Amino acid sequence: MGPAAPYLSIFIIVLLLLLYGYEIFNFTLSIDEEIVNSPYIQRAPLQAVKEGRATMALLAAVFPVLGSVPVLSTALFCTCLGVSAYVLTRVLFRQPSAQWAFAGFFVSFPLWPHIVEFSTISWGIGIGVALMSLAFVFTLADLRWSAIRGVVVVSLATGIYQNLYALFLIFVIILYLSVSLRLAPDSVTESYQRNSCLRRSGLIAAGGLVGYIVLQRLVLTVFSVQLAYVQRHVRLGEFIRAPKQAISTTLRSSWNLLTGTDPLYLGYGRALMLLPLIGLLMVVVRLLRPGPLKPLQRLLGFGGLVAVLMIGLGPLVIGAGDVTARALFAWVPVAAFLAGVSLSNARFERPLLAVLIAVLFISSWVTLSLFYTDHLARQRDQLLAARIMSRVDRILETQPRDGPIPFVVVGPVRPKEPPYYGFQKLQVFGNSFFEHDGGNAYRVSAYLKILGVENMVPRRLADIASYRPVIDAMPVWPAAGSVAMVNGVLVIKLGPLRPV
Repeated sequence: MGPAAPYLSIFIIVLLLLLYGYEIFNFTLSIDEEIVNSPYIQRAPLQAVKEGRATMALLAAVFPVLGSVPVLSTALFCTCLGVSAYVLTRVLFRQPSAQWAFAGFFVSFPLWPHIVEFSTISWGIGIGVALMSLAFVFTLADLRWSAIRGVVVVSLATGIYQNLYALFLIFVIILYLSVSLRLAPDSVTESYQRNSCLRRSGLIAAGGLVGYIVLQRLVLTVFSVQLAYVQRHVRLGEFIRAPKQAISTTLRSSWNLLTGTDPLYLGYGRALMLLPLIGLLMVVVRLLRPGPLKPLQRLLGFGGLVAVLMIGLGPLVIGAGDVTARALFAWVPVAAFLAGVSLSNARFERPLLAVLIAVLFISSWVTLSLFYTDHLARQRDQLLAARIMSRVDRILETQPRDGPIPFVVVGPVRPKEPPYYGFQKLQVFGNSFFEHDGGNAYRVSAYLKILGVENMVPRRLADIASYRPVIDAMPVWPAAGSVAMVNGVLVIKLGPLRPV
């Protein structure tokens, strides 16, 4: 690694605290955290095995439950993210301003909040990012068995979350671009050439993928379960069933992410993506400009640039343009690298540093707005739960029951349209427990248990299917009669009854 820019570690720490300090020290219950340890779901290790995440299953079995307590999960994620940013920055860039740009973009890019929101998995993904950074260092290290160590680390990290494998590929390619464009420190360039890093990186990438596949099949066989969940997000078949729509959606989503017009930027994407787009233009110009690069190096450089863009946007292709934001985090190092390239030109350093400061401010605003939205959503949920239980108590006064009360939830609660009072609803951010999954009685029951309501037992709508006409005739919340007892089952009608 090369020397660090002045105060680089302090810069990263302060930025992480600004971005995630609220989430660390003011724990807000988010979606999926309410069902941790719920009797209605499988234990986390077995669920991770079925999702193809054997390493995550091992971590979940060894460590105590982190997803339902404050501080630990988010703090661990931030620590791993900060260490990775520090290491990657010193490997890829030698100029201080470029290091600040890469590190700032890497830790503040507005895709990370969509992972941090899920405390059940954020700590594991943080560990995975750190492991992939370690495997990346093994491609340069003058150590015995570096390639084998890298294979083991990549296999284990991919077993935490499959999308992490793309991070290693991106790290390897942007290192090649950095060395070719003479952006990397001299010590890194010398080590890269001395250790045949391109070949070693290929061996680690191939061996790590094979190791993950072998490990995963072994674990699935031992536990006698089949892979689930992941297949739901692989929608390549759409390119055969409806090719025109799938191609159009994928290209539009990719363009929006690249140019900053995607909703995840909350309307400020053009400003956030300015430096990466300038960096992209600079890479193209340097590869075309006459100079010391040989024709093969130029060809490999353009191939690497196209490959890194395709890998970063790959989840959009796999999902036919429709994926959750948390699946796109491989795009973060791509944008961060291009931002670092834009600050590597001393001629425009000062104005671009001013742009960097503005971008980091906007990124912080986006992140904090999303977590504040979740805070408002939880306050609304508490108020809604209190109002519903008040109706239930009045019903039980006239129809007393002994023991648990079976109940169903009909339709999701109608969300209020943003923006209002700083409410920035985006994907899962701002979702109500009464709204998520279309109004899931099992989620509602788990949430009510956290609030201290122990006697509500969830049931499926299919259990009272014969009474659909009665339920359909009920008014929708908050009208009187929207909470009623139907054949001994409490019906909470938050929305219209969906057709069969």
